[in-house]
Amino acid sequence: MKGDLLVQNAMMVLPTGIKEGDLRVANGSIKTIAPGGGLVPQNGELVIDGTGLHLLPGAIDPHVHFRDPGNPEKEDLESGSRAAAAGGITAFLDMPNTVPNATKLTVLQDKFRRAERKSITHSGFFIGATPTNLDDLIEAVGTPQNPVNAGVCGIKIFMGSSTGDLLVHEQKHLEEIFANTAGIIATHAEDEMRLQSRIAEFSHRTDIAAHTECRDVECALLATKRASALAKDHDHRLHIVHLTSGAEADWLASNKGNLITTEVCVQHLTFDQSDVEERGVRLLMNPPIRHTEDKDTLWQRLKDGTIDCVVTD
Repeated sequence: MKGDLLVQNAMMVLPTGIKEGDLRVANGSIKTIAPGGGLVPQNGELVIDGTGLHLLPGAIDPHVHFRDPGNPEKEDLESGSRAAAAGGITAFLDMPNTVPNATKLTVLQDKFRRAERKSITHSGFFIGATPTNLDDLIEAVGTPQNPVNAGVCGIKIFMGSSTGDLLVHEQKHLEEIFANTAGIIATHAEDEMRLQSRIAEFSHRTDIAAHTECRDVECALLATKRASALAKDHDHRLHIVHLTSGAEADWLASNKGNLITTEVCVQHLTFDQSDVEERGVRLLMNPPIRHTEDKDTLWQRLKDGTIDCVVTD
């Protein structure tokens, strides 16, 4: 919000905890934070009574899929950023499986220009990895010895098949990317070999529960361990996207170290298999919604700091 603003008596979310108090914005920037209150309105200042409400800085959503370019009728950079801002999100990081796939710097530069015209919030964009675009990745992010700042927030690797046609699952290609690129790698961690064998095994099933059984916890855990080993072997920063299982979260609690961060989606914190049975394909996603015990563990690991952030995907 641009201008001069005073919020009084709000529950302010601060690094030290939640404190009731006042906050002043001057010329569009936070000027004064006053736990306990006591700020007096000044001339021309918009005063908002925050009694009973929480006040926190604009949040960052580091995992979105705005379908721009390619499918703007689903969501574009304007509608997506407006929805984000309405929910208190002032920056987002967009994934590369648009049309065309953002696997080259030139495609990303087009997305930068679109965002400059259309987005009402701050934005960032991942470049997508393929088995054959190592040179494009290096152009976008650089090498470990010579990192490049071309405005790209990181590399996205789909280790298991999902929406779109980006897939990197063979060890030699993963090793090449982890060994030769700078910045951060974000992985969709599902094990492709297990996934394909499970798809064949469950091909006769048409019930909604088959989706979760097919893309099971072991499928996710295998890939999470594999990505973590690659990160440690190559001293490369890794962000594991959308944890869905308690097994992954518990394993990372003891094994993530300083190189690895991770996230959880609001939907995996909200729903469980009983909701999927009730609502059907509206809750169909990759990786899938799991069980109550998984949801409870994800909450626990978010609270203890194992999981670093919450995203919408």
